[in-house]
Amino acid sequence: MAREQWKSQYGFLMAAVGSAIGLGNIWRFSYMAYSNGGGAFLIPYLAALLTAGVTLLILEFGIGHERVGSAPLAYAKIRKNWEWLGWWAVTFVMFGIELYYIVIIGWCLNFFFYSHRGPGLLVAFAGGGHGRH
Repeated sequence: MAREQWKSQYGFLMAAVGSAIGLGNIWRFSYMAYSNGGGAFLIPYLAALLTAGVTLLILEFGIGHERVGSAPLAYAKIRKNWEWLGWWAVTFVMFGIELYYIVIIGWCLNFFFYSHRGPGLLVAFAGGGHGRH
């Protein structure tokens, strides 16, 4: 069975950008930084993004493209005892995504349960006041 390939570079680029950046990074981060006076945080954020994030992304894409395989297989093709490095990357990313979505689901469930208890509690929970006045 032949390995599937992307039909266009643009499709791959958009999928990679969507996966790497995510909606929270585009919408929520900029809003929260602005509303809390944290515009200065953008300097170390962009520095970390450009030095570590983009560099490691290009490295991983390059290794995967040259060795034509998943991360563990690509590292194993470079050197047999480096396969653990590929599994570490896969596991690290999986747990990072899992922890992020567990928090989001927790918020959603919290708001769902508070929304059925009455509007006063929901407003107090959301920081809009101290209950009914």
